[in-house]
Amino acid sequence: MSRLITLTRLGGDCLRRRMGLRAGQVAVIAHGNLPIMPVELPALEPLRLLYFGFIYRGKGIEDLLEALARTLAAHPQCRGHVRLTLAGGTAPEMTFDPAGNYLDGLRQRISDLQLDDIVDWQLDLPSSEIAQAIQAHHVMVLPYRESKKLGWLGQMRGTSGALSWANACGRGVITSDARAFAEEVAGGNGITYQQGDVESLSNCLTRLVLDPGLALQWAVRAGETGQQREWSATARRFSDLFTAACEERTQ
Repeated sequence: MSRLITLTRLGGDCLRRRMGLRAGQVAVIAHGNLPIMPVELPALEPLRLLYFGFIYRGKGIEDLLEALARTLAAHPQCRGHVRLTLAGGTAPEMTFDPAGNYLDGLRQRISDLQLDDIVDWQLDLPSSEIAQAIQAHHVMVLPYRESKKLGWLGQMRGTSGALSWANACGRGVITSDARAFAEEVAGGNGITYQQGDVESLSNCLTRLVLDPGLALQWAVRAGETGQQREWSATARRFSDLFTAACEERTQ
């Protein structure tokens, strides 16, 4: 094998050790993204948070709702100054299962937490509207948890399509430390918390709600990352890597 190409350094390190490869055999080329025209953040009042991804059990959405409720309970003066949108796809085979209708369960949980007045829905977004929806918000929140079923097969050390969209659209993220997400926000485009730790997530939300200017800082860095990872630039990285590998073979 001349090269093993991975999306993340963490994934590359894990595979290199497991496969017994030399460091020089492993290359990291991050997930590419579409070139999307930058759009300035909306006015910071209200602060608009976005969950974007598939909406079904195991994505940590309940953690996000609980964390937001805790933040507003601790800082009631912030109520009315922050909104959350739940956006993404709903696959019938995942949304409707023996445990009941997941969307109905989420709506009931939102009502129980008294968040009805600040939660919006954008379900089954057409692909042509994804960028516009993301750029209408300030920060994406990804409360993912590691899948126990996938954990039986090995460690998941990849990244996220939603995170890639956030960078492409120039929006920061608050994300769990699942997979290699911490690596993805190490450039200052967001912050992470320990997956499944609702109190830690609430602390992150509180930090942002009390200092909305963070969204501006994260957006700048996210936009820079998005430009660096446009598909044209990603293609050049692959081309350079293939050229270097071929030259080594002829020496």
